[in-house]
Amino acid sequence: MELTELLKPLVGTPQTTTALVVLLLPLLAFFVLFFAGKRLPRRGDWLAIGISAITFALSVYLFIQTWNTATYHTRTIWFTLPSTIVSDFTAGILLDNLTVLMLVIVTFISTLVQLFSVGYMHGDAGYHRYFAYLGLFTFSMLGIVLVDNLLLLFIFWELVGFSSYLLIGFWFERPTAVAANKKAFLVNRVGDIGLLLGLFAFYTYFRTFDLEALRTQIGSGDWLNGNFIVSYSLNGQLWQLELSTILLTLAGLGLFMGCVGKSAQFPLQIWLPDAMQGPTPVSSLIHAATMVAAGVYLLARCYAFFTPDALTVIAIVGAITALLGALAALNQFDIKAVLAFSTISQLGYMVMGMGTGAYDASLFHLTTHAFFKAALFLNAGIIIHAMHRGLHHAHLDNIDPQDIRNMGGLRKTMPLTFYSYLLATAALAGIPLTSGFLSKDAILSVSWAWAQTMSANGNLIYFIVPVIGFIVVVLTAYYMTRHMWFMFFGNFRAPFGVAQIRFSPKLETERVMLVPVILLAVLSLGIFFSLNPLSFSGNWVVHGIGLENLRLNILAQELVQAIAIQDDANHLVHIIIGVASALLAIVGIAIALIKYNRKTSEQLVSEQPDGTFARLSYNHFYLDTFFNTTFVKPALWTATTLYRVDKRIIDYTLNYGSKWLVVLSKMVSWFDRLVVDGSVWLVGALSKVFGMLGRNLQNGKVQSYYAYSLFGFILVILYIVLF
Repeated sequence: MELTELLKPLVGTPQTTTALVVLLLPLLAFFVLFFAGKRLPRRGDWLAIGISAITFALSVYLFIQTWNTATYHTRTIWFTLPSTIVSDFTAGILLDNLTVLMLVIVTFISTLVQLFSVGYMHGDAGYHRYFAYLGLFTFSMLGIVLVDNLLLLFIFWELVGFSSYLLIGFWFERPTAVAANKKAFLVNRVGDIGLLLGLFAFYTYFRTFDLEALRTQIGSGDWLNGNFIVSYSLNGQLWQLELSTILLTLAGLGLFMGCVGKSAQFPLQIWLPDAMQGPTPVSSLIHAATMVAAGVYLLARCYAFFTPDALTVIAIVGAITALLGALAALNQFDIKAVLAFSTISQLGYMVMGMGTGAYDASLFHLTTHAFFKAALFLNAGIIIHAMHRGLHHAHLDNIDPQDIRNMGGLRKTMPLTFYSYLLATAALAGIPLTSGFLSKDAILSVSWAWAQTMSANGNLIYFIVPVIGFIVVVLTAYYMTRHMWFMFFGNFRAPFGVAQIRFSPKLETERVMLVPVILLAVLSLGIFFSLNPLSFSGNWVVHGIGLENLRLNILAQELVQAIAIQDDANHLVHIIIGVASALLAIVGIAIALIKYNRKTSEQLVSEQPDGTFARLSYNHFYLDTFFNTTFVKPALWTATTLYRVDKRIIDYTLNYGSKWLVVLSKMVSWFDRLVVDGSVWLVGALSKVFGMLGRNLQNGKVQSYYAYSLFGFILVILYIVLF
């Protein structure tokens, strides 16, 4: 089928037509910039930013048209197979509240990141290639958001992985960047294997990849004696399935494996800290609104397919990830490493919320996290850029510009950066009046209701999950306060004048870099999400993306309903949790201030991870070492062994076998020529000689006959005489 014929049914309404344009515009930017970017004015940055701004404007239009108003779904037949037990494979666009929310987040963050990159990447040799890769990355993420079936989602899912591979390894002349993008690519493939197995498991059961069709079929089923019974019609035939809980749980956990890889959940979170080798704006885009958020989005899209057991596993994995990420961030010195481990921790929060039934709260946290984490990374980019500038002016190349121990006192030199960083940090730490306080409070409240519901039989072990959530609140406030103290307080610790890091005496950095961070920092305030910035109950995001919008039953319907009833009854608990989370954040801040306020600049410069726990935290609990020892080294040893067997045995045998085969063939050839051919020639020659002799005896001369007779008679006489 031609592309125009495939796309024609998808442009049936203005909304789906607009969505298709939003999807294809970044792809257009990629092709133009990649192949012709060098020949465009300013190497095409204006084109990339302009197209991104247009996609954002169109996304806002779709948001206005769709949010709490209507759902638009168009599909067309992609291809068919000649079989009665296989349904047609469709491709379509689905516009609902979740879709348009993600569209606005992705396009908005992408536009600001590209605007920021004009200053940050100025003068880079791969300037046009960088913007081309950003276009491909944005196209891939928008594809995940817009498509309506699991097969297409998986295709765009892999394209996001490829795009991140290109961006993480953008400076491919650096060995560390090459190692980081390979690591990210390979670790994500581990999770994607599980996603592929889960995807085909659901197709095997329900004979469709279409998300709406899958939700409808699951919504029409029912639990009976521990098995899930569902009936559906396929090609005019009625099918009835009886699926055990274990099968559905394993299939759901297969889908969750995709999230474990892409959203850096335990134990596959090891790739995300290394992904900081890419340009800082890329880190902002990956961490804020794309790629790592794709795993949480996948959980939301497939939420109807998870059994209660699967949700329990998801909650536990999310809690472990949140805790490990926060603990690892406590003793980091690289400015981007702290934020990377923070992202792992916050993603763990979102996944934990999904597992505990806080579907809407997790998506709310995804939304708020996009703004304040993008602000943090872009601000970090400003600081790194400024440190590079100072080192360049001072002609120093042996100092790490990303090490926070080399900073200090930047709040006076870079006040706008300081205040925007402070506001985003407050949101990350969950300080009241910020968006992070609202979304964390929502997750903690529902998680507590989940623990109450699950422990109704007296098993209090489930309370470990929300307790971990509260512990992470303290840890987050602590490590972000430590982070801020190293950078913005005390004296400047690098061996050059702090004034040298400013862009000019009047500007701390380029205006094109300041505008995005200030805008994102302001959007970290809670007032933009709730008229009451101290309560999430009136939040417009939560109300728009609640499970009630699915209007269908889900596999864990009874559990989710019980959690919702318990959460609604926890009026006093909500207040206690809100106050407790705020107090815990203040405690974390106070501990960090007390600890580091006593240290001089010299002590901060020389600080090293001291103690067993500090070394464990700094080295991410040696997870890299564990995987390297358990999987990487055995795999490399196996590969090396197989290579040697191939080279020294198989190749040796083949090489020398071929040589002996040549010798043998020459011997056979010699035998054939001298013996076989010689024997044949000799027989022929003898026959010719005897024939000639016989012919000469029969010459017709009487004299000859008499001579031959006499000769024969003489021979007979001699024989008689002698013998």
